[in-house]
Amino acid sequence: MSPSGEQLIWEAARASGAAPTYFRGHGAYLDGGLMANNPTLDVLTEIHEYNFGLKMQNRASDARPIGCVISLGCGRIPCIDVDNVDVFRPGGLVDLYKTVSGASALGRLIVDQATISEGRPVDRARAWCSMINTPYYRFSPLLSDDISLDCHDERALINMMWETQCYMVANRHRVHELVSLLRPGPNS
Repeated sequence: MSPSGEQLIWEAARASGAAPTYFRGHGAYLDGGLMANNPTLDVLTEIHEYNFGLKMQNRASDARPIGCVISLGCGRIPCIDVDNVDVFRPGGLVDLYKTVSGASALGRLIVDQATISEGRPVDRARAWCSMINTPYYRFSPLLSDDISLDCHDERALINMMWETQCYMVANRHRVHELVSLLRPGPNS
């Protein structure tokens, strides 16, 4: 790892992509999706803390407002029904099966909630941006299948790319709006 204050981009990217079971860790770092699968609020918080620190050092003129937030998702997977999350002390073999089944479903639900990147994390980021009067753009296509990181099925991958292309075409007005916002003006 590089000395403090000299973080190299490749090291940050390598550390942020260290998804367990897919890629090895990088030093003490693992994939951020384990704690913040949608890190928008984390970034906004760090920017706020940095700017606040500058203000505390009488360097408020060095603080930079956030001009725009662009959040890119990796696709929204279809919702799946959860049959049973009832976990209780079993009174017999049938109850034991129900308890184990419920515990398993509850475990999946906890993992899903811990690694969620859509829904409430997006709502909170959008609200945070609204409070600070910052434009917020979220792009994340609805996918028909949950595609794993190590998927090699060409049909599934092509379908995912097609759904993403359709999503981007359907949202081209938002892309054009974003381009207009990011395009430098005549006085830039």
